Amino acid sequence: MSWAALYHYYNVEQADPRVRDWFLLENPLHVILILFGYTYFVLKCGPKFMEKRQAYSLKTFIFYYNIFQIVTNAIIVYTFYTSGWSTGELSLGCEPIRYTTRPIDLRLVNVTYWTLILKIIDLVETPIFVLRKKNNQITFLHVYHHISTVLVTYFCAKYFAGGMQSMQMVINGSVHVIMYTYYLLASMGPSMQRILSPIKPYITRIQIVQFLFLVTHQSQAFLPSCPIPKKAPAMIVGNLLCNLTLFLNFYRQNYKLKRAKKE
Repeated sequence: MSWAALYHYYNVEQADPRVRDWFLLENPLHVILILFGYTYFVLKCGPKFMEKRQAYSLKTFIFYYNIFQIVTNAIIVYTFYTSGWSTGELSLGCEPIRYTTRPIDLRLVNVTYWTLILKIIDLVETPIFVLRKKNNQITFLHVYHHISTVLVTYFCAKYFAGGMQSMQMVINGSVHVIMYTYYLLASMGPSMQRILSPIKPYITRIQIVQFLFLVTHQSQAFLPSCPIPKKAPAMIVGNLLCNLTLFLNFYRQNYKLKRAKKE
């Protein structure tokens, strides 16, 4: 099979026909270029640009960005929840994707697509670190998490919109509402940060619990009785395990070891 035929097979024939011609989904090059530009800016171009410049404050932008994230993630969670999860059409068990044009299934397709758009917008967080000269926050965990989330959401939107795959977006969106609420409050100044300090480790714990739950939930797809293409859960579970490992290491380095040193 030629490269052109291979590309057509995976990009067109295997794609969900309902989204085949949608912006960003019709050609994987768009997302690849976005991620390449993101990586180049945050690892090379951005730090070099800021090398001899003073750090930007960006407090107002960050304040409204956190509000934006709270609102949009809440809307996405609500839309997913009311697109089968709250009506009993979807359960916590094995749920194959329904490639139909029923309104409820098209609703899942649309909200998965808008989740992808939001995950691309999320990439702006790292350039903010660069412009504020918070280079210590640009870790492998941070960059990997953002890139992998965009890629997994892209594949879900293009090939696997709906079914049990949508549960990861319900849980992730819920966690993000909590997380950005914390960030919003923390952005209000040192006095608020001191109040929130005891809560900070729990934000990472919530993220770890999220990954543990989703690994368990998505692993059901590997059961012989579950009629779901195994490449979807293989990609999702593999990425979840990578993130779980990185977040456990982050928690150990930043909370357990520091607490042991203090003791």
